[in-house]
Amino acid sequence: MINLQVALNKYFGYSHFRPGQEEILTALLDQRNTLAILPTGGGKSLLYQMTGHLRTGLVVIVSPLLSLMQDQVSSLNYMGEKRVVALNSTLSRAERQQALQQLNTFKFLFISPEMLSDEQVQSRLKQIDLNLLVIDEAHTMLSWGPDFRPEYLRLPEIYQGLNRPQLLLLTATATPKMGQQMLNLFDINNSDTFVYETSIDRPNIFLNTEQLANEQEKESRLIQLVHGLQGPGIVYVSSRKLANSLARSLTDATGLTAVAYHAGLDYYTRYRIQRQFMLDQIDVIIATSAFGMGLNKSDVRYVIHYQLSSDLTNYLQEFGRAGRDSKTAVAILLYAPGDELLQSYLIDLTLPEPSTVDLVAKERDQVSGINENQVNLINYYLEQGQTPDQLKIQFDQRRKQRLRALSQLLTYVKLEQGLRKFILTTFQDENPFDSKYEAANQPLDLQKFARKNSIVKAKKDNKIPSWSDKMQQLFNIK
Repeated sequence: MINLQVALNKYFGYSHFRPGQEEILTALLDQRNTLAILPTGGGKSLLYQMTGHLRTGLVVIVSPLLSLMQDQVSSLNYMGEKRVVALNSTLSRAERQQALQQLNTFKFLFISPEMLSDEQVQSRLKQIDLNLLVIDEAHTMLSWGPDFRPEYLRLPEIYQGLNRPQLLLLTATATPKMGQQMLNLFDINNSDTFVYETSIDRPNIFLNTEQLANEQEKESRLIQLVHGLQGPGIVYVSSRKLANSLARSLTDATGLTAVAYHAGLDYYTRYRIQRQFMLDQIDVIIATSAFGMGLNKSDVRYVIHYQLSSDLTNYLQEFGRAGRDSKTAVAILLYAPGDELLQSYLIDLTLPEPSTVDLVAKERDQVSGINENQVNLINYYLEQGQTPDQLKIQFDQRRKQRLRALSQLLTYVKLEQGLRKFILTTFQDENPFDSKYEAANQPLDLQKFARKNSIVKAKKDNKIPSWSDKMQQLFNIK
């Protein structure tokens, strides 16, 4: 019988588990498929890392982002685990072939759903003893799969093809209905599955919404907030252009170090910005939604949404990146009339119209003048055997579903009270909460969260931490 407390100290140097970790590890070691819904910062990565240390075979972690893979590889390397590799687009063809040939020598494999869909990769995995298949950020199967990254929808098929290895689904945001949908996709018997859910409430995060008259007033308010709030902070926007312009405006207006982060930057620039943010060399990041997924910075003091998220699930995921050290933090959503039009446009940009489906079905790869992502999406479903008429119905249903989810977030934005209750009710979370930690459509009391100084300047003025202390900050996964 494995003593998990002893193993925790041996492999990670910790004296106690976070809530849920020991129960989930016990289920995994009992060979049970597991769905773990743990809050952001709840120590999800420790679950598969510990399982990898305690059992033989390869742990395969399906991860949505290159930066997230790189962080996890670096974390394991720092802890002394060298038998880890990431298969992704940053590898050359020769590097990828070498990694596949040597796959049986590794203990952890990080891979994207697109790379896992490759037949050569699947063929190689069938030749190897698999310890555990992990779907990290598993809610993305439902939020991204239908219309953004359809390869996510192939994961259940791949799971079957790999002879149904033990499965661990990890997420920080899922309603009970979403959790059941994920289990159904993999055709898992509920009676043999361990499901662990903690409250999604983050009582240390003060919730705030503010309605502004127009874009100009909203930008002025953002400048006031960033200037007044103790950092570090994250400001979320929906476009690269706006991220760049707001970063310049905030730097000029506040004297703080504000930097834009989005997919238009090359991989190494994004990685450098992440590292600078981790090292407190940046006061505030102006980012599109992907920033922060898997980012292990515990002391983010505020998250401001300058524009709407796509839905309440993503909003919860994004503001949950604040206050992971359990100290007081604040989540602010700024809204001006018409903000929802951008999200509606993005929905239309993602989901093809019926005429587009017909054109692509007729011309296939010869079509031109149509959004490339829409063409790829339609071709993916056609290759899966669906007819154009079926796709039209499917895309119409998906559009209505996403518009309903956006409407739900708008309801939250316009509440006059009960922000926390609305979120917990939506996610069927019945845990008690304290409503005094919110301000629905009221200006935030900046004195409660006032900035003392620039974290960048403070770092320059203080003694530089030792190399080992900084590495602990970078890679603390407890």
